[in-house]
Amino acid sequence: MRVLLAVGVVALSLGCSRGVRPDSEVAGTKPVTGKVYSNEAGEKITLIALEPGDAKKALVAFEGTKSELDGQVLVASVGQDRRAVEYWTLWRGRKQRFVSVEDRGGYEDLIFSGVNHTGYTHLKPDTGKTGALKVEKVFERYADLEGDKKYQGMLAFDRKFWANQAETQLAEALAATNKACGSKLTSTVSWDSITDAQINEMSFGSYCAGPLESLQKLCERSDEAKRTVQQKLQTVECRMDAKAALKLEAQKVIWTVTSGETVQPDATTSFFTDTL
Repeated sequence: MRVLLAVGVVALSLGCSRGVRPDSEVAGTKPVTGKVYSNEAGEKITLIALEPGDAKKALVAFEGTKSELDGQVLVASVGQDRRAVEYWTLWRGRKQRFVSVEDRGGYEDLIFSGVNHTGYTHLKPDTGKTGALKVEKVFERYADLEGDKKYQGMLAFDRKFWANQAETQLAEALAATNKACGSKLTSTVSWDSITDAQINEMSFGSYCAGPLESLQKLCERSDEAKRTVQQKLQTVECRMDAKAALKLEAQKVIWTVTSGETVQPDATTSFFTDTL
């Protein structure tokens, strides 16, 4: 009888943790409650709370976001920041806050920002979809994904991916500057000056766009600035060094950033107005 009882307990235990590996990010946890958020654009994000609560973990599932996150379920570290609950997840080797839920004084506002945080959308609690939610199914889906090599590859650090993201963001800033200035500027990033650790730490697309944004604003305010940029500048180079700096060599702007620091916008604008 004791043997049968012991076997029954083991079987029950195995059944509750089906598919969860001993080294899983969710080992020792179980799904308890969940909530679905949606919007009119068809985006849907599901949050699943995991017990024990002191683990401060949750699952985040994405659908309809028109991003590579669709169909994925990520394990998140849950943190509190003033009136917002933040969900930090690993993606492409970087900790990302794709999701935060803010208390707007009576209603919840889920804010979703995609990879590289190039835009934001808002989602509201969806009572109907929440009522139909099976939290165990989402938990099982995550367990299945953990064993998938393609999924694991999406979690590993990807230098090429983040470099391409930065180049795309920089190209958008460059296009806006050239439109405002009527210029044909080019931009480059000195990737050989940037380590993997620095790429992992910083968003180079937004960091490198600094001088372009200043030039754009100058051109929008002054025809003289437009003529000056057209005549005196050809390219903007972004690089990493020990100290943030801005200098002009021939017709090249060299924009140097360092960890957590750039030349501030006002100083950048003053540099251009004084130097060009």
